[in-house]
Amino acid sequence: MLTRIISAIVGVPFIALFLIVKGDYLYLFAGILSLFGMYEYYKAIKATGVKTMDSIGFIFCIGFYILQLLYPNAEIFSKLMAIMLITLFTFEIFTRKSGVNGIVHTMFGFVYVTFLLGHIIFISHLENAAVLIWLPFLTAWFTDSAAYFTGISIGKHKLSPAISPKKTIEGALGGIIGSSLLTTIFGVLISKYNSNIGIFDFIIIGLLCGIFSQLGDLAASYVKRYANLKDFGKLIPGHGGILDRFDSILFTMPVVYYYFLLVQNI
Repeated sequence: MLTRIISAIVGVPFIALFLIVKGDYLYLFAGILSLFGMYEYYKAIKATGVKTMDSIGFIFCIGFYILQLLYPNAEIFSKLMAIMLITLFTFEIFTRKSGVNGIVHTMFGFVYVTFLLGHIIFISHLENAAVLIWLPFLTAWFTDSAAYFTGISIGKHKLSPAISPKKTIEGALGGIIGSSLLTTIFGVLISKYNSNIGIFDFIIIGLLCGIFSQLGDLAASYVKRYANLKDFGKLIPGHGGILDRFDSILFTMPVVYYYFLLVQNI
């Protein structure tokens, strides 16, 4: 526990950097994190005996951020997916090393890590981005903290024992309520600085991210169970790797982006 607390304190400036960097540096920082995350995912999958095509995955990860930087309003992802699939099949036809499973997991690593994490770039293009860019991180932290303390206090019924034995239904509900409450408080505080976001939106995004944050955590745990691993890596002492730290945030980023994209278009 002490190691986790120390790592969390040390990690605050690291996460803060992610939130305050702007322009080209945000693309660079997100790209580096994506590469680390993809590396951890491919390493986990290789532990099951599947041979992923890491180099192709990394090339398309870098290409994704470069193209997003050069053509911010273009539909880059779908085009890259088509090209990536053709590329992977072409290499497999001539090398016969990875098989269909290798192709699938190489693409999935790109989608799971790079595309989901890349939503931080999409959020940065929205109106009120200076506020919205905090929400994927804050809601994930609020949910995790509220779920933890609720779970150890009154948790009795297992949520998904086959995937994460320590999580409880009570903890999950506490995480959702805590996320909504704390996100609303954040919204009230922000409103004093002329934010154009309604309090109702903070309530809803707190509820939604409270749900999807925990789904992201369970999704990562599912992959680790599949690969028979405790952590994705050892980059962050007490927290594992990049994916262990960002598993919930990978799911809250798209929720924040698509919710506020919808709200702004109504």
